Amino acid sequence: MSSMNCLSKMNVIELVDLPDELILFIMKKVNPRMLLLCSMIGIGNNRLEALAFDICHSIDLTFDYPQAPHRSFRRRFFSHVMPRISYDIQSLRINLNHIQSIKTFVENNCNGTLPNLTHLKIMLGTNQVKTGIPYTIVTIGNVFENNLNLISKIRSISCPNLKQMTMTMYRNFNNYVPCISLLQQLLNVEYLTLLLAIGVQGTTPNHFIDGFFLERNILPYMPRLRQFNYHIRSILKNASHITIDQIRQSFLKQQQPFDCVLDNFNNNYGQCQIYSLPFIGTRLDFVSNRFPLFDINKTFSNVTILLLFDDVKPFESVFFERVARALPQLRTLEIFNQLEQQEKMTAKKISIDFAHLAVLILYDIHIDYAQQFLCQIHLPSLIELVINKDILLTIIDENQQQARDNCSRVGTIRTSKPSYESIDIIENFFPLVYYVKHPNE
Repeated sequence: MSSMNCLSKMNVIELVDLPDELILFIMKKVNPRMLLLCSMIGIGNNRLEALAFDICHSIDLTFDYPQAPHRSFRRRFFSHVMPRISYDIQSLRINLNHIQSIKTFVENNCNGTLPNLTHLKIMLGTNQVKTGIPYTIVTIGNVFENNLNLISKIRSISCPNLKQMTMTMYRNFNNYVPCISLLQQLLNVEYLTLLLAIGVQGTTPNHFIDGFFLERNILPYMPRLRQFNYHIRSILKNASHITIDQIRQSFLKQQQPFDCVLDNFNNNYGQCQIYSLPFIGTRLDFVSNRFPLFDINKTFSNVTILLLFDDVKPFESVFFERVARALPQLRTLEIFNQLEQQEKMTAKKISIDFAHLAVLILYDIHIDYAQQFLCQIHLPSLIELVINKDILLTIIDENQQQARDNCSRVGTIRTSKPSYESIDIIENFFPLVYYVKHPNE
């Protein structure tokens, strides 16, 4: 037995035994990068530390760290790693809740400046560690009302060489003035990307964001701006009457290609989406039947996250057939529609395949959509399902083979109401499932 153990040890290849090129290749595959740097820098291995320095130019802090060990990694990152790499950081991606930590660090260690930072991306919310997919169900309406000082903290960090700025806030926030104030301070920015959702409650904005707004409040403050990519969705309650032609006319002074969509819903909300072309986003929210999702230019072919909403017209089977063709990379789909389909799909009539769809969210829907997606559409990559409890139990009771096939790979399920009394039924239908308890359980 001892000789076998000895042989096993001889066959073990440690990381330090590999050539530098292979170690770097492995390091670049590790995500989140923060955990890798914490594991390599300051551990006493000069070779691994030197290799880690080669990949520390771009730092992403937007992943979620809910477990205690990960929180300790974050503390170690700011205390032991950041002081060693602060002059190497050229690209930084953060959430709003990182601002205080960044501000404190640069004030104590770098004279308030990240001297070589040229790319800054600010996001609201976090990415999931396992999938890297931004959380879809998230409320952000009160972020700026409760944390107005966050923007001032961003402005207090000196980034004299900042050339590229990306701001991503996909869920609705009301007070956009601090964001605009921040942008107006970035005189040296050459590449600007804004992916924003503005409005819903309160008194601002009292108009849709259009070309006139960009001309008045952003473009004059960035004299070195060379490229401006944007997708801005503004929402108003009881919006005054405005036509799509009026929105288009507001862009007449701009040379950059763009498009826009105007929508009015039965819930008294109006919505305007303006976006530069080619479309650079990977997410679309509150898309209705009236959104120009399908065109010969495949404008939205890179979209991976889609939220569908319509209280005027149901989403019919042909709509989902077109979605599957128009968005071949779609990974997360959320549907809000309580209206019954008028054109029922039959298995013999049409075949729809969402090859990469991993997350399906069906909380606030008519049962027709659950029956179509789980019982009739092919979902070979589905691993997470969020669904209305009563609709789920109906689907399980129907016991269709296509539904069993689609659910056979689902690893996580969440329901709209507590389902503890039905957990055995759910687990029998979903052989790999981990049921996430409802907050009321």
